Amino acid sequence: MSLNPAERLKRARSVRLHVIVALFALLVCIAVNALFSSKYPWWLWVLTAWMPLIAAHTAWSMGFFDRNREGR
Repeated sequence: MSLNPAERLKRARSVRLHVIVALFALLVCIAVNALFSSKYPWWLWVLTAWMPLIAAHTAWSMGFFDRNREGR
């Protein structure tokens, strides 16, 4: 199933927003980690948990999870 240009743009914007929020949250986590417990980099757990979510969101935006409606 191919996406129309408007849907593709809408999905790309949502993924872009997701990545921006993730990067900002990670920057905050890194700063908090540096201030309070710099010996253990716990923000890596946040990164490890968030990356598969972004990968799945990117796959969705590319249409990998869409069903073929023509051949039901």
